[in-house]
Amino acid sequence: MVPNPRGFTLIELMVTVALIGALAAIALPSFFKSSRTSKADSEISTVFAELAQKEEQYKSDSNGTYLAAAACPATPSTALQSIASCTASGQPWNTMRVSLPESQVRCSYAITAGPAATAPVPPTGFTMVAPPTSWFFIVATCDMDGDSATNSSYFTSSVDTQIQKQNVGY
Repeated sequence: MVPNPRGFTLIELMVTVALIGALAAIALPSFFKSSRTSKADSEISTVFAELAQKEEQYKSDSNGTYLAAAACPATPSTALQSIASCTASGQPWNTMRVSLPESQVRCSYAITAGPAATAPVPPTGFTMVAPPTSWFFIVATCDMDGDSATNSSYFTSSVDTQIQKQNVGY
């Protein structure tokens, strides 16, 4: 009687390891993009909510106008950046009393504001209906993959608080 061999041959094990490696090579980039997207989405929703609330508060305190603010921080980063320069004395974020829980962001935020008589011109790819009252919109630019070539962009406004997105995960 011939003994019944058990176990796997070296070839079978090598093929299995190669298949697992190939599947990992396909799945990991998708996983990393999803991770970057969730980090950006989490930050964006928090900061947009804070900026929109402070804009409305500023409007009620100052004869019905919104306050514009240049991009702050000036450039997006994959690393967290302090918002100290954004909230320094005399800066629009300071005027609006913006306060973020962690005082750090990865994305850059710019606010454009205007009176009722001026039609808003949102960035290319985003839409906004001209309101009969004063308005503002906020644009966030994120470089979540760190390549500086293609950035993710996010948009919200006083007219429609839904967040519009472009190039998510980059």
